[in-house]
Amino acid sequence: MTEKWILQDLEKLIVQRNRVVILDPAEKCRFLLPVIQKEGYIILETNSDNKEEWRRVKEELFLRYEAESKYRDEKVVFYVTRPLGELTLLYDYCFTHGCIDLSNPAEWIRKKLFVLTGIQVNMDNPMLLTAAKLGMGKDLSWWKKILQNLEELISIDEELIPFLSDPEGFMNRFESDVKRLYEVRFFELIGQPYRSISAKSLAKEIVNILFTQLLNNEINPELLANYYNWLDSKSYSESLRNYISKYKIDSKLNIWNVHPDHCFESIDLMQLRQIAENFRNKSYVSEKLQKLSPRIKSKKASGFVPSWWNDLVTIVAFDNKPLTGCNSLEKVTLFYTSHFYKLDRAIRNIYAVFLHEEDIVRPIQEHYESLNSELMQHWFDVQQEYKSNQQGYLPKLITGSKTGIAIIVGDGLRYEIAAYVGSQLQDKCKVTAGVMYADMPSETEHNMSALYVGNNEVVTIHKEREKKLSASTGKEIVYLNLEALHYGIKADYLVLTYKDIDSAGEKLQLGAIKLFGEFERVLIDKIELLLNMGYREVHLITDHGFVLTGLLDESDKVEPSFSGQKEVHERFVRTVKREVGKEWIEFEREHGEYNYLYVAKSHKPFKSVGVYGFSHGGFTPQEIIIPSFVFRKEASSTTGLDVVIINKQDLTSVTGEVFAMKIHAPDVTGDLFSSSRKVQVLLYANGIQNITSSIITIEQGKHYTLEFSFGGNSEVTAVLVDATTQEQLDSVKITKTNARDMGGLF
Repeated sequence: MTEKWILQDLEKLIVQRNRVVILDPAEKCRFLLPVIQKEGYIILETNSDNKEEWRRVKEELFLRYEAESKYRDEKVVFYVTRPLGELTLLYDYCFTHGCIDLSNPAEWIRKKLFVLTGIQVNMDNPMLLTAAKLGMGKDLSWWKKILQNLEELISIDEELIPFLSDPEGFMNRFESDVKRLYEVRFFELIGQPYRSISAKSLAKEIVNILFTQLLNNEINPELLANYYNWLDSKSYSESLRNYISKYKIDSKLNIWNVHPDHCFESIDLMQLRQIAENFRNKSYVSEKLQKLSPRIKSKKASGFVPSWWNDLVTIVAFDNKPLTGCNSLEKVTLFYTSHFYKLDRAIRNIYAVFLHEEDIVRPIQEHYESLNSELMQHWFDVQQEYKSNQQGYLPKLITGSKTGIAIIVGDGLRYEIAAYVGSQLQDKCKVTAGVMYADMPSETEHNMSALYVGNNEVVTIHKEREKKLSASTGKEIVYLNLEALHYGIKADYLVLTYKDIDSAGEKLQLGAIKLFGEFERVLIDKIELLLNMGYREVHLITDHGFVLTGLLDESDKVEPSFSGQKEVHERFVRTVKREVGKEWIEFEREHGEYNYLYVAKSHKPFKSVGVYGFSHGGFTPQEIIIPSFVFRKEASSTTGLDVVIINKQDLTSVTGEVFAMKIHAPDVTGDLFSSSRKVQVLLYANGIQNITSSIITIEQGKHYTLEFSFGGNSEVTAVLVDATTQEQLDSVKITKTNARDMGGLF
């Protein structure tokens, strides 16, 4: 309000002769000058250092001359820093033009407040002037709260975090009296007497006390409330992390007594190590996880709570008891796809973070393997019921489907990955989670052939598999790598391959699991894109899953004790003759000179040449129970305005570098929701998006013309999308012709 008061006074006086004198001998109201200047007033100041009378007379003469010559037609404010009685050549301006006397600024403020609020002001003069400075930008209700002691001058809730993030910059905004007020209030917050220290030192002291109280779980409520504001702030999160990195935790700290919303992952790691050391003590682990429950469930500190706590809880709390009733392949499969896959995901996440920290991983892995062994036992007990339904899957799907479907064929896509992708998309589309049984051996060449070709025929070259699929279905199928997908790709049947998961696993082994989050994000983004592009259904399938063996000792590996001629692989063994042994599961599979394939009743690999860790080819639920998910776009209850590109024929052959795209929306009667639509145009060249238009509001019954450049390309694809939903509305391929424009000569 303070800035409004001075401007109101100026506006009343300036209308007379464009000249006003502000008397401020003590210069206590200098803080108002930037406000005045911002409103377009020219400010001419006297210099308080001019003590001799002749210097003052000379100064006032020059100021008066400057105002009447250089600023003759401007609004001029003379800011005078001496009493009225010492004026000479500016004296008459005070009476002939106008004067605002701020010789007693507190009295000026009191009068303003009394007129506006009717409240007598009891503040002493220095505090009232400080309040006036803090009142800049505040409204009258703020002043009423201050005058009635309903609110403090300094709002810690609003100002503490900006101060901690930039102490010097924050304090440099204020004059000394306001700065002192903040310092006193900050010292009160941490329960210490005022001391004269630098802003940077004060900020560090506040943060150290905050962290110390937080870690001793004895933080005062006001400081805690401000800490929560800091946790929730995107603007100031970097400064918080910077303080965290520099804070030294007391080595004698009781890590089990810290506040659940603390921000130190190093403490989480200390707690995890103690849990791992005592992992075989179930009561100890249960007690500690119970104590950690408020932290794990914390919403306020969610950005500082490691996600692996939830994974550990999943592993520790997992219940295998329902397995006792799983006496068929169908029931074991249902248990896996309803429950156990979550355990697989949890241990994978633990591996991803702590793979090279054996003291943490080893006990957790042992517990997981004990649960996994129970699953394996039931799985192997019903293995005689196993029959793959993978052979000829794609020919059957495409032959039996209407146009407008896209199929993503992953390589090494485990069920738990597909389930996660489905969970992230379930609010945007309808997700149907299905299951397929991979064929044996679950290797890429064999299983991709099963998917694309069928009839137990193995086709080693992927392009040949695609040719056979097109031939067997008689359909026009477009094949593409998933990463190359973009708006504008049209196909009745679109088959996209995604090999990153298996490829990374073979090259990096367990090191690949750090990349899985990115693989999942790609799948989520591309499925959503396909649905926005207008594909009716998106199918997500794979050739096989995979096994993560984690920490693997030589003694853990299975000895391939087979007689006769054999070929030993990581997860299976091929033989010429039939072997006898209860420890093996047999499959009749001809492959070159070999007739049989054997796998161990374990998820552990055979002793063989090569690396271990990320593997496939065996007979485990993780490899054989694979996803067959379908994603469908939910029909909208309201349809948007139909917007189309109407000059597609003209765009097939364009002369010159610039082309015009014409968009039209037909008239729609009686439909309020279809009267307009916000759209964008995306331009692609060589599969890469290089231009995005601004958002355009299209109204029904109107034509719109948009101009674009080829940008040096000979061909581009323009895609028209809904700006809100990103749904593809129309697209066109635009080709530049080499023919010259002859200007009508022929």
